[in-house]
Amino acid sequence: MMERSVVVATEVLAARAGMTPDDPEPQIAARALLGLWRVQADSLRKHLEQAPTSARLHELVTADVRRAAQLIDAGLRTFAAPVPLASR
Repeated sequence: MMERSVVVATEVLAARAGMTPDDPEPQIAARALLGLWRVQADSLRKHLEQAPTSARLHELVTADVRRAAQLIDAGLRTFAAPVPLASR
């Protein structure tokens, strides 16, 4: 199921950037973005026993996902800007 999600995300990102799904940029962008689910799941396992409340668990997991997303964001800023629909 994850591979199918990557394929769909790659197609959407490629279309927005005026590229093809075969281009490496939309492929890696899709994998990186969908990788945040794994970061969330790993963080949940890591903090589940330690967090005294569900609110604190949410804070810890959110902080981990945001840290990972910030790293991805730095790279995605160089990715092509969306192409207007009229230009496609």
